[in-house]
Amino acid sequence: MNTDHKPTRITRRSALGAIGALSLAGQSAHAQQGDANWQKIVAAAKKEGALIIYHQAVPQVFERLTKDFTSIYPEIKVEYRRQLTPVTHMQAIENEKANKLDGADISQYANAIWYRDKAQENFFLRPVGPATADFPKESLLYGAVPVVAVMPFVMAYNTNLVKTPITSMRDLLRPELRGRVGSSDLVAETVYAFYEWIEKTQGADFLPQFAAQKPKLTVGVLPLFQSIASGELAAAAYGIHAVANSLIAQGAPMKVFQPNPAFASRDVLAALAHSRRPNAALVFLDYMMSRRGQAVWNGSGETASVIQGIPGSLDARTMQPWDVFRYTAEFQRDYKAKFDRMFKA
Repeated sequence: MNTDHKPTRITRRSALGAIGALSLAGQSAHAQQGDANWQKIVAAAKKEGALIIYHQAVPQVFERLTKDFTSIYPEIKVEYRRQLTPVTHMQAIENEKANKLDGADISQYANAIWYRDKAQENFFLRPVGPATADFPKESLLYGAVPVVAVMPFVMAYNTNLVKTPITSMRDLLRPELRGRVGSSDLVAETVYAFYEWIEKTQGADFLPQFAAQKPKLTVGVLPLFQSIASGELAAAAYGIHAVANSLIAQGAPMKVFQPNPAFASRDVLAALAHSRRPNAALVFLDYMMSRRGQAVWNGSGETASVIQGIPGSLDARTMQPWDVFRYTAEFQRDYKAKFDRMFKA
């Protein structure tokens, strides 16, 4: 019996192959474990059976999202409440947390300062679903707050009342439009940024001249565009595609003009860590970060997705998003005093 044993020859190639095989096996096991954990979250979300969203975006967007989301997860009932101002949105959520009240599970707004500050307090759940693999890392703010849409702002006019198309802000200064134009009042950070953007792009003389046109100032876009659709107003400086498209689809004699580059805002969304339904919140967060959720939000030619190749998405390169960290409470206080002197004195 031959008891001599030849030493096994381990080549660099075989060693690397073995390490690679172990690595792939480890990755496969990790992926399977991750999938199993995600399925547990989905199952728990279905048991929770409900989801409450506080949002700033126009209702049409959340109508689309809710319809599609519940087609995937019919066990989860979704309720969405539009909270337009910081007082009704952020302060309401903070009050719910402080007093341990049932309320929002998801927060969608355009105030990145609030999200940044609250992220430092571990206010939000970090996404853990499969959509995180393909979502742009630079668009996941603070590791927990995804940018879900880039929204350009447009001008609009009533085609029965305005025969010469409006193709610039300066067109709103036409003498015949005095008393028949409109814009938004200072109801949110986005509007402060919008007016400062106008000053920078149109010159320091524009806002005083626009104020002399006696514009109607509304709380947001919807009442403003409804006034154009009804013929109460002829044109507006401030608006978004989603509201205009909805009214045009109903037969309103409206047309929009999007400047290039256009002033734009970034809509963000987060799952709240104090949620009574944290699993449902995580499932909706993952849906919003997925290509499917992005297509539902951004695929109607109204906004741009941060994910490349979403059918129907606008081109974010034609937009100038506002600096979300510039418009502090102090800035807003000082700017409002100037704005009120100009438009409301």
